Amino acid sequence: MLKNYIKIAFRNIVKNKVHAFINIAGLSVGMAVAMLIGLWIWDELSFDKYHSTYNRMGQIMVTQTANGETPTFRSTVVPLSAELRTKYASDFKHTSLFWGGRIFFR
Repeated sequence: MLKNYIKIAFRNIVKNKVHAFINIAGLSVGMAVAMLIGLWIWDELSFDKYHSTYNRMGQIMVTQTANGETPTFRSTVVPLSAELRTKYASDFKHTSLFWGGRIFFR
């Protein structure tokens, strides 16, 4: 019976080439897009989970306004590390600073 279904499907594909091509192309594009979206979601949900305390880590960024523009930077000032350790010692065991493409641990 399966052999008959395959034979009928092949005959319909040969008979209606354009319609079959549109259906097969649409199915393959849809499946490819669904797989890419799934991989993207998996990547976003698994990002930075290599550290044992990933759920307690944070990043402080600095926003400055100059000449009417407001950019945000990862680089922070050095006294911020000491301030975080004194005021929020229970929240931060370690702090690190990012400046000029380099990371400094304090």
